[in-house]
Amino acid sequence: MSFIKYLKDNIKLIIFYVILMMFISLAIYLDRRNRVLNSNILYIEFVSLLIFTLYIFIDFTIKSNHIKKLNNILSCKDRTPILPEPVGYKDEIYSSIIQNLYEEYTVDKRNMEHDFSENKDFMTAWAHEIKTPITTSKLLLDSSKDSLNTDFVLSLKEEIERIDDYVEKVLYYSRSDNFSKDYVITEVDIKKVINESIKKHSIIFIKKHIHLINEVSQNICVDTDKKWLLFIIDQLLSNSLKYTNTQGSITFKIIESGKEKILIIEDTGIGIKSQDINHLFSKAFTGFNGRNENIKATGFGLYLSQKLAKKLGHYITIESKYGCGTKACIHFPKWNDYYDVTKM
Repeated sequence: MSFIKYLKDNIKLIIFYVILMMFISLAIYLDRRNRVLNSNILYIEFVSLLIFTLYIFIDFTIKSNHIKKLNNILSCKDRTPILPEPVGYKDEIYSSIIQNLYEEYTVDKRNMEHDFSENKDFMTAWAHEIKTPITTSKLLLDSSKDSLNTDFVLSLKEEIERIDDYVEKVLYYSRSDNFSKDYVITEVDIKKVINESIKKHSIIFIKKHIHLINEVSQNICVDTDKKWLLFIIDQLLSNSLKYTNTQGSITFKIIESGKEKILIIEDTGIGIKSQDINHLFSKAFTGFNGRNENIKATGFGLYLSQKLAKKLGHYITIESKYGCGTKACIHFPKWNDYYDVTKM
């Protein structure tokens, strides 16, 4: 607390003191019956000013130390209201109000955390349970003798794959906050992960007659977690397939520099409007394409992919021009110490 700030806060007291001393001095000076010498009046004023100055100094020191303690609490990461001893009755009331509010907030927060934990456990259990009939439906369709190549069955398989994708998003979203408990960094052959993702989306490739160009060679490895990386690639490939028209193409390739490896997924789709580019990784953002081209878009795929990629020590960038396709890049920096990843 600066001294100027203190004087501004106590300006009423200072004005009152000046008026009071002027009144006392004039009363003594004008009342000649008291026969007080002018020098004595000056002496009284000097001593009064000295005492008042001493009071101001002591009060400023006490309040300044109190403000300093409050500022230290404000700058701490832990905002638990362990306040310094109040310096006055008003501060005691403020302290009681803050303590009561904090206790109410703590109770409400615990109740919310409990409810959220229950809801999260329910959603996770539901997602696991519903994957069983989804898998069974896929197996039944695959084993049906007269289901090969019929448009109806292909459409049905596509819809089941979409349901499976939505369920996967729920599962991965529920796990994302406890990421450190569920990942293993190993050397992963990226082509195998890409092939697995392509196989999962093969029905859409066939139905839309989309040409696949896979330029990723065997034995190109990155340090990552295979399960989480597969989910990220699935989301990027799914987006490319959604917004690439019939007879279009999707290309996979990898470029490598001294600092990183970059997996590129490039399509010849409708592209993304320039005003949407900077918001692609925002939670629940669907953009122009999501509102007009794909009304079922949730806006969670890219958000969740970027969130998980950063937890792995990777990151995603997207380049696009509307009407000219989209290029999604997963960057794999060459880390020397994966301790940094575990802190994310």
